[in-house]
Amino acid sequence: MRFIKLGLISIFVFFLVLTGLTLLFPSDQRISRAINIAAPRERVLAMVGDLRQWERWNKFTSASGLTHVQFSSPSSGPGAFLRADQLRVGIAAASPDSMRLNWDQSGGKSFRGGFQFLQLRPDSLTVQWWFDFHFRWYPWEKMSSLVFDKDLGPVMEESLNSLKQLMENSP
Repeated sequence: MRFIKLGLISIFVFFLVLTGLTLLFPSDQRISRAINIAAPRERVLAMVGDLRQWERWNKFTSASGLTHVQFSSPSSGPGAFLRADQLRVGIAAASPDSMRLNWDQSGGKSFRGGFQFLQLRPDSLTVQWWFDFHFRWYPWEKMSSLVFDKDLGPVMEESLNSLKQLMENSP
């Protein structure tokens, strides 16, 4: 009985220490990647802004095995969406300089993302892709934030490289 009581007290103290430690972690996290693309701004904006074109370059939608994919009509501009059994992506707002997206997973998790388009030189366009996440105070949510960048970053980089190749190699 004494060992059971010691075990329960140890688990409770460990949970309190872990909760206190994770309260030091930020509740909001942004993951961002950017690339320079030597292509006309209008072509890049048309490719990124049209959800039907995402399967050509976006690894989150092309390689993820989405089932029962549906697109809104039209598939670009505010209000456009891509819907599948596992995911729903909707364009919340769009302008010549940015596009804001809402991502909703089938498990109930939602987060925001988007693209920023910066033209620093006349012959190239910088495309920044970002995701914003908000975590509640739960220790397991805060701990999961440690691996988000390592999980999502490489897929974002691969997708942006595919977009760059697609834009620079097609007339």
